[in-house]
Amino acid sequence: MQKTEIQIIFYLLQNKKNVGKTIREIANATGVSLGSVHSTLTDLTNRGYVVENGKSRLLRKRQSLIDRWTQGYNDTLKPKLFISRFTFLSPVVRTQWQSIQLPKTLSWGGEPAAALMDGYLRPERWDIYTADNANALIATGRMIPDPQGEIYVYKRFWQTDDTPLLVMYADLMATEDDRCREAAERLKHTL
Repeated sequence: MQKTEIQIIFYLLQNKKNVGKTIREIANATGVSLGSVHSTLTDLTNRGYVVENGKSRLLRKRQSLIDRWTQGYNDTLKPKLFISRFTFLSPVVRTQWQSIQLPKTLSWGGEPAAALMDGYLRPERWDIYTADNANALIATGRMIPDPQGEIYVYKRFWQTDDTPLLVMYADLMATEDDRCREAAERLKHTL
């Protein structure tokens, strides 16, 4: 999967009405070219994920498309979004990570995001997404740059402040950890 295809499919999966929008509306919402939207929709139609019904389109095989998107996101897009790694100032801060007030431009992903949702996980790896740069983490007074740190910072590719459930799901599925896979399964019904 190409980066643009991943972004378009992400947009389509966020709301079932999005697949029915015009190519121009999808291009404007995703920030990709009209040609990329057209070719992605054609490919999805050929693969049976999108069905054209007169002037409207419907999304089919949603879970299969989520699985395909998750694989593409983790293999192609997420590595390109990586910025840097950080660590907590101390083991005490690490155990109290939930009390850290992240600036508005930052949001938890993966394990910490899932832990905040239902308390099922105790994070061992912390993903953070940012709309700006990683330096905002230093402003929290709780984290410092560390190339071996347990906090992984990625550039945000979506427009909202919160990490979307689909991204949380993909983050959890990227691990080989059974507890993360179980947490992802718990999220699956909400996607």
